Formats: sequence, C-alpha cells, structure tokens
Amino acid sequence: MRLKQVEVQRRKIFLWDQMISVTGSILASELIVVCGGLNGHVGTNVDGYDGVHGGYGFGERNADGERILEFCDAMELIVTNTGFKRQKNKLATYVSGGRVSATDYLLF
Repeated sequence: MRLKQVEVQRRKIFLWDQMISVTGSILASELIVVCGGLNGHVGTNVDGYDGVHGGYGFGERNADGERILEFCDAMELIVTNTGFKRQKNKLATYVSGGRVSATDYLLF
C-alpha cells in the first residue's frame, strides 16, 4: 500500500476510535445524533443490519459503509436516511463529473 493510502487508513481508524470513545461515554438516557459526510456507502441492502439499516439506501456498500453500519450496530443507532423511501432524483447527496453517491448520513 502506498504511504498516502496508509495515512488515509490510519486517519479513518483514528476517526472511528474517537467516535466510539465519545459516543460510548454518553449516558444511555441521553440522545445521540451524528450527521455529516461520513464518506461511506451503506448501500441498498440490509444484509444483517436489521434495526440499523432501513432498506432504502443508495448504491453498493463499501468498506467505509460497513464501518458506519458496524458503528451504528455497536452504539445502537439507526442510519435514518435508509429508513424511508425517497424519489430517485433525491437519493444522491453528491453529483459531479458523472459521479453519483450518497455519503451524507443522519445517525440517530
């Protein structure tokens, strides 16, 4: 793996470690809301993430999307974007230069 790729992976691991640390320290009686561009694709299929993925995602799941779903599963959160059906032209959160993706999520 090239040095830049190694650094990107190291930063991703650090981010998710921090996310787990912060959300894990919040009392169960408190509400956790995470939102923003998480740069992962959770895909359209639930594939074992019942209660986390609502079945209305976009595209194909990738490794970063898998991390998002694992995080939600561990922290008992839901990817709310996948919980309701949307019009096809409103599924993507990024469209540019022929690339179409959905990486902006609301975890609740």
